Amino acid sequence: MPYLIGITENDYREYRKNFSKVEYSFARRGEIFPVPMKLIHEASMIGILGKGDFLDVIKDPKYALYFYKSDDSETIGITSLMFKGETCTIAEFSVFEHLNGLGTKLYEEVANLCRKRGIYNIELWCPFEGAQEFWKKMGFYEQRDTHFYSRISKH
Repeated sequence: MPYLIGITENDYREYRKNFSKVEYSFARRGEIFPVPMKLIHEASMIGILGKGDFLDVIKDPKYALYFYKSDDSETIGITSLMFKGETCTIAEFSVFEHLNGLGTKLYEEVANLCRKRGIYNIELWCPFEGAQEFWKKMGFYEQRDTHFYSRISKH
């Protein structure tokens, strides 16, 4: 069963390697996005934290970065969360194999993590139509232009 494992200051190389696998769901399922994914992927690599920024984030208690691991300890996803008050903001959320239920399972892990911290409000920014469909399926609603919100149950 896949599981979350916290990213530590010793995981910078693995973080960079796995962040480079992130692909965003720009288009709805079945639609072709008009820009080649290679160009999009190269542009998104700008978002990888440099080592100094990575170490600052890891040391800051309001942030939590996780690898999503398979039963054989292969990294199959990555997520970055920010906790502020009674709200968790999903800053990064990606599984490396799409359309097989891993995203739903990863979200369930994130929701359980929030419950353990006593947090029931989750928000995120999502400008991509394909990913917006996923978040709506997970119970999120668009609060304002590309900002999504969900209140999770306590159980």
